[in-house]
Amino acid sequence: MTQQFLPLMTMLMAFGAVAAVVFVTGQYVTTQARVQKRVGALQGEPETTELLAGVRTLVSSYFDEKRFGLEDSFKAKLRRDLLRAGFFNVQNVSYYIFIRIAGATVLPGLACAFAFVGLQNYGWSVKLALVAGAFVVGNLAPSAFISRRQRLLMIRYRGLFPDLLDLMVVCVDAGLSLEAALERISMEVMKQSRQLGMNLVLLGAEMRAGRSMAEALTSLADRLGLDEARAFAAMLRQSIELGTDVAVALRVFSDEMRDRRLLRAEERANQLPVKMVLPLGLFIFPVILLVVMFPVILKLLIVFRGV
Repeated sequence: MTQQFLPLMTMLMAFGAVAAVVFVTGQYVTTQARVQKRVGALQGEPETTELLAGVRTLVSSYFDEKRFGLEDSFKAKLRRDLLRAGFFNVQNVSYYIFIRIAGATVLPGLACAFAFVGLQNYGWSVKLALVAGAFVVGNLAPSAFISRRQRLLMIRYRGLFPDLLDLMVVCVDAGLSLEAALERISMEVMKQSRQLGMNLVLLGAEMRAGRSMAEALTSLADRLGLDEARAFAAMLRQSIELGTDVAVALRVFSDEMRDRRLLRAEERANQLPVKMVLPLGLFIFPVILLVVMFPVILKLLIVFRGV
């Protein structure tokens, strides 16, 4: 009897040993990853590879925004757009210039090489159209990416704004000042949205640097690009100037923002029937019509052939 169960026991012991090794290895790798992540967060910047370091050196040396003579208004608008898109690096403008130039040169070069190698049997008009299309895509792709990222972040900000106001209400009711409340909730907000949390961190840094609360809030609203942020900044500025209870104003404004979020959700839900008309008409109705009419058509064909 023991010899019959010996293979089964051997298989179970081997499976348990392999499972134990995999579990211990997984726990070790997970722990090391968490430690490295915390160390990188404490150091401020993660470790970069040699390639990234070389790109950073190249951008800082040859693609500095001062070398290209950008106008102050254009440079300020570009920096604001990059901040709204969630890019907070100091050299964002330089990186944008580098990507824009690389896209306008590398992509048409690749398209030209492909046209001469893979499109030998086509005319010059097709090759020229391919290179021109690559040039247009290389020029417009960075701007389109920034615009799309801004739209996505604005949707994300609108969803998180009522929660941010609720946290502020809790902190103010607990006795904290506005500056302390903003500094306290910035880390909590960053867990849900790093970009919104970074904007709050920049708000606190501006106030510590000497800017007034009104100016810092106006700068925050300009970076976010939201009507809700502008209304929030105006509400806090009026509360500070008039001396009213900030907690009451925040609570009323939070209820209003929550009602707006519910109205936006209902509006998007009401748009679903209209948006479903096109896929229903193109994909579902023809199939249903074919299933319903196929027996009738088959019978008609049999009748006509019999006649």
